[in-house]
Amino acid sequence: VLPFFCVVVLRTAALWHTSVGSRPARSIAAAAPEPAVLPHYSLLVPLYDEAHIVPDLVAALRAIDYPQDRMEVLLILESVDAKTLAAVRAAPLPPNIRVVGVPDGSPRTKPRALNYALRRATGDLVVVYDAEDVPEPDQLRHAAALLAANPGLGCVQARLNVLNDRETWLTRQFAIEYTVLFDCLLPTLERLGLPVPLGGTSNHFSRAVLDEVGGWDPFNVTEDADLGIRLARTGHRTATIPSTTWEEAPVAGKIWLGQRTRWLKGWVLTWLVHMRRPGRLLHELGAWQFLGVQAVRT
Repeated sequence: VLPFFCVVVLRTAALWHTSVGSRPARSIAAAAPEPAVLPHYSLLVPLYDEAHIVPDLVAALRAIDYPQDRMEVLLILESVDAKTLAAVRAAPLPPNIRVVGVPDGSPRTKPRALNYALRRATGDLVVVYDAEDVPEPDQLRHAAALLAANPGLGCVQARLNVLNDRETWLTRQFAIEYTVLFDCLLPTLERLGLPVPLGGTSNHFSRAVLDEVGGWDPFNVTEDADLGIRLARTGHRTATIPSTTWEEAPVAGKIWLGQRTRWLKGWVLTWLVHMRRPGRLLHELGAWQFLGVQAVRT
């Protein structure tokens, strides 16, 4: 009963914050002036069996409002994914986009591919995007400004929402869920000083912080949620910004089931890993954040 009571309290706080509004999230980003010299950004974009989306991906990357000489894009492909590799090679790529081929190995997961590409990235800041993502053009500028103005930040999480919310009943449910999570719950966790589970995409990091926490766990299928807790355990805060990345929600129940099963499995794994030594977790997070982990993971 106690964990679910914490869940109810957390959602009530989020509802109050959204309805009454203590401090709008936009003011946090607005208070951060853009750096005089924009930092060098590395965009990590993993693809797997997504040859059909390459033209749209390149168009979305071209639309980002950030100096091309300060932004490198790494398209991360598994070496066994011949179709996607051929589609990328056939596409007209700008000079700042390069392909990183990940040697086949185990586990063949997104976080393993990200770790491999991170060693080849040269940016001071790093962001992860999925292949179908369409970030708002000024998102990198907002995140860079916030990270520069707040040295204690380890990560800036942008909002996620869906492009095809009117396509089916299922996509409408995704739109509701994403709106509640990214526009309401995550900003509330940030304001309450609780660990923020990252969203899998549109996570903007300081490269130094990523190196400090060891990158992503290659065996965790929700590597984003795990990384959010590890950032908190090492004393790094996560902030949210009111900039949205758009993506397509699954339209078929079979795809939804596979995705949701993976998420639930990953969340359970994340909780088990961090609760392996509860005393150590409590010591590193403190009682308030420790309680927050139980509520968020439930």
